[in-house]
Amino acid sequence: MSASVVVDFAALPEFPNTPDGERPKVELVRDQVQAFIEGYVAAKRRQPERIVLAASDHRHCLRRVLARMQRPHRDKAKAEWQERCKAGSKELWRDCRPEPIKDAELHWNGIPIEQVGYSRHRPVDRAA
Repeated sequence: MSASVVVDFAALPEFPNTPDGERPKVELVRDQVQAFIEGYVAAKRRQPERIVLAASDHRHCLRRVLARMQRPHRDKAKAEWQERCKAGSKELWRDCRPEPIKDAELHWNGIPIEQVGYSRHRPVDRAA
């Protein structure tokens, strides 16, 4: 199963700070991934084949990225629907609402980012 959208996590614009001035979790995870890549390259002199994130971090980042991608698409469809309503259309918003973006793959400069599955509490990836 391949996802329809590939998102480069390194190239995404920065998420704004929360109202109380804290950095969002997405930015903290991005810093962790960047530090991991830099450390891996320094130690092994090559790029890793993949990056494995905790399942909760991966889901959170993916949800935030998909919401950011969906917003302009949804706002455009809503504006078009409102124009049709002003012109006399009786169409309901729930009938013309665009399909949400279901899934995406996160990458970091071409390196796939995956979520960890069942690991038996092993902190080291034994596959490499």
